[in-house]
Order: sequence, then structure tokens, then C-alpha cells
Amino acid sequence: MRLVLALFLAVCHCHAKGELRLVLDEAFDGTTLNAKVWNIETGKRRDALNSTEAVDLREGRLVITTWTDTDAVTRCGFVTTRNKVLIRMGKAVARCRFQVDLGTQVAFWAQSPTYARSGKAAGAAEDGVEIDIMETTGQMGGEYQYALHWGPYRVPAEKRISSRHFKTKVGGEWHEYGVEWDESGYRFLRDGAVVASDTTSPVTQAPQYLLLTSESNIKGWSGTRPDAGYGSKADSRNTFEVDWVKAWTRSDAGAK
Repeated sequence: MRLVLALFLAVCHCHAKGELRLVLDEAFDGTTLNAKVWNIETGKRRDALNSTEAVDLREGRLVITTWTDTDAVTRCGFVTTRNKVLIRMGKAVARCRFQVDLGTQVAFWAQSPTYARSGKAAGAAEDGVEIDIMETTGQMGGEYQYALHWGPYRVPAEKRISSRHFKTKVGGEWHEYGVEWDESGYRFLRDGAVVASDTTSPVTQAPQYLLLTSESNIKGWSGTRPDAGYGSKADSRNTFEVDWVKAWTRSDAGAK
């Protein structure tokens, strides 16, 4: 498995706001995920079950399949670097493609272990920001969005969001999606080009971990799940595939 961690190899390139140091270079070449870097998180989430059975490595790709078992339980995949690889004031890019049915959302995103710790939107720079680098649902018909969330999720007076929906239909195609952030704000990338900049949200100075996930609701923002679910794992076409992931940090947050 091709994996570069900062403790063993410093790979840098220059940036006006500081030096970016490569801390993750994952090509999913093995037969199992590297447990020093990745978690497969399990348990109930929304109207589904996060399950190891939804996560596979196939021919150099991470494949997350959202499917429904014979007990009518929909199984999703939740793959993260929580407590293992963190980045701060950095950059993250993944090459991926997706097919998303109604009731499901998939995303490549970053989150902070201390998100909303202060209880105030104004504390987001230190608390961290949810950075949805590429997020899509069955309702979007192959389109996607980025989104920034800050402030406590369940406190309407403090909850904030800034987002942009891209009308380009990219579903089913391989593309590189990324974000870079520094003191000047967030820059969202597709295939190496900046497609949006955002200075609305406070810039997170907290360490952030990465997530590659599927989630499913019976009914909601992602649409209404089919009554019969998505079929067996072998039959489901509700997939999120990731070819590779790379991440850089501007501080010592990247190595655990």
C-alpha cells in the first residue's frame, strides 16, 4: 500500500501562506485498509447502519456500497482518519466517482474532533469547521455541492452554513475534488482548478480529520428511500468509489 506519513518522509511544496507538507498519499493498493490510517466506523446513524460490510477494496479502489439486507436494514460505509491522520491549515484531494440513489448521500469531507466545543459560531476558528469538499445526494441527479458548517448543529441561533451547488453533472465520472485553506479562506478544487472560493466561514485552525462516507435516510434532504431499499450488496448500484486520497498540512497536526 502506497502510504506516505510525515514522520517518515517529508514531501513539501511551497505556498504563499506557508509550506505544505504531505502527510497522506493513499492509493488503496492493498487488500485491506491500513489500520494505522483508516477507521471503518460502525453503528446506527440516521435511518441506516454503518457497517464494515459496506466497505471494500477492489482493484486499487475504495468502494462504499449502500445496500439493504434481508432484514430491511440499509447498510452504509463510514471511513475516516479520526484520531490517526489530521491536517491543519492544509489541503486535501480525492479522485472519486459516484452513483447515488434517492435517500442516500455520499461525501468526501473533513471534520474536527473539537467541532462546536465553545458552543458559539464565533468560536469556529478554534473549534473547527465541517468542510464538505464534495457532497451529493440522490436528489442532485449527478450534480454536487461544497458546504461549510460551523457552530453547534442543534442550536439554530448559532448554526451557520455557506455552500454552493455546482450544476455540472459529474456523477459516474472520475474527477478530483479538493479543498485548500489558509488565513485567506477556502478554495475548492475540481480536477486541479479552483471552482469556488469562500471567505464567509471562519478559517479553521483546528486539526481536521478526513471522511469518505455514505449515509441514508428514509426521507429527507437526500430524497425518499425506495420502499424495498436498494437491494443486496451484489445488486445495489448505489456506490461511492475512491481511487486515491492525498492530504497536506502546514503544521505538526498531520502525524499522530
